[in-house]
Amino acid sequence: EDTDGGLVWDEQFAFRGHIVVLIDEKTSSDAEAFARGVSELGLGKIVGKRSWGGGIWLSSDKKLVDGGITTAPDYGVYNDNYGWGMGIEQMGVVPDVEVDNNPRDAFEGRDKQLEVAISVLKEWIKEEEVVLPKKPGRPTSKRKKDEGCSA
Repeated sequence: EDTDGGLVWDEQFAFRGHIVVLIDEKTSSDAEAFARGVSELGLGKIVGKRSWGGGIWLSSDKKLVDGGITTAPDYGVYNDNYGWGMGIEQMGVVPDVEVDNNPRDAFEGRDKQLEVAISVLKEWIKEEEVVLPKKPGRPTSKRKKDEGCSA
């Protein structure tokens, strides 16, 4: 049964929680740009190891006469704080919380970075509870002008 007057969140606005992004030394290219954007816009926290450092993207459309291809740095992104490459090229994205995965632990199926990310998220939720907007309720048949509103 419809209890909220048929009002629902639009899909693109539905997420109201906290964001934690995992990165490591193999994180590259668009994943680095995503992590930088989350960090730069203050949308979340970054956990893991410094990323690879490839902020100028490659193109692989340069064909050689023998049928092979060559790649070369071709285009990048820019912002006022970091310039071209968004402070990623040759530097990588540095996480807010640095955590390395021990190879032995990883071999045994333990992911320290994921564990710490979950811990960071749980602590963040305790400190800053996610508050959902109240449902406005069913529309009434009363209009504002019926209540003395001059509009």
